[in-house]
Amino acid sequence: MTKITRLFDFPYYQLEKYSSIPDALVTKYNGNWIKTSTKDYIEKANTISRALLRMGVQQNDKIAVISSNNRTEWNIVDIGILQIGAQNIPIYPTISAEEYEYILNHSQAIYCFVSDIEVMRKINLIRDKTPLLKEIYTFNEIPNCKNWNELIELGKDKSNQNSVEERKNSVTSEDLATIIYTSGTTGRPKGVMLSHKNIVSNVLDSAPRIPFEAGNSRALSFLPICHIFERMILYLYQYYGVSVYFGESIDKISDNIKEVKPNVITAVPRLLEKYTIKFMLKELSLVV
Repeated sequence: MTKITRLFDFPYYQLEKYSSIPDALVTKYNGNWIKTSTKDYIEKANTISRALLRMGVQQNDKIAVISSNNRTEWNIVDIGILQIGAQNIPIYPTISAEEYEYILNHSQAIYCFVSDIEVMRKINLIRDKTPLLKEIYTFNEIPNCKNWNELIELGKDKSNQNSVEERKNSVTSEDLATIIYTSGTTGRPKGVMLSHKNIVSNVLDSAPRIPFEAGNSRALSFLPICHIFERMILYLYQYYGVSVYFGESIDKISDNIKEVKPNVITAVPRLLEKYTIKFMLKELSLVV
């Protein structure tokens, strides 16, 4: 069984322990829940790794990922980046264009993945002020923008998979995995440097406290994946063989819960208060 010491070990562990879960990662596109199995998740991550190597990405290069909602592509790109020894720089989608400029330059990101046209619009406002940024790829199809599927196509040729394996084998638990930037409410955002071990140890120490059945549970994920809490939880779900469905947005959580019927969600107190109040008001209106 795979010994988990690096973040990219989690999907491989899931495949070995639980076989290929058919709905390991699930995202809703155009009204339909599209499933990605554990096997396809790993294959696509390797495809991204092969493409990044062909693009000249070196160990310790920084690649930013900005998404307005949690989605399958984020996780695939995350593993694809990490297993070649580069670092994933997740950025909040709601910050200003000026804050994007600061973080992209401060982290020295050379590539960036973005989810949608609104994020792309803000990036374009500061594009000429980020000299190290070579290219931007989108998850959604956006006219006149490069799409992440171009990397899927570039990585289809498996002839450099041995180079991916060499990079994987060279990554240690002490190596830097990510830089997570604070909200910047008291000044410039601060970059928090986290190693693979920092996050892996959180996952493995949390695992004994999980109250649901391993390999036979379903989760709904909607808290921002750019925050370390939900990101750690997603690795924990992979470790536990949990099927992860990604919520469309905070506003659609109630509908998504009805559709997905999850065994588990993660939330923060303010969100729970909001929905408790909403439920109480609905009950009051029925009584009236």
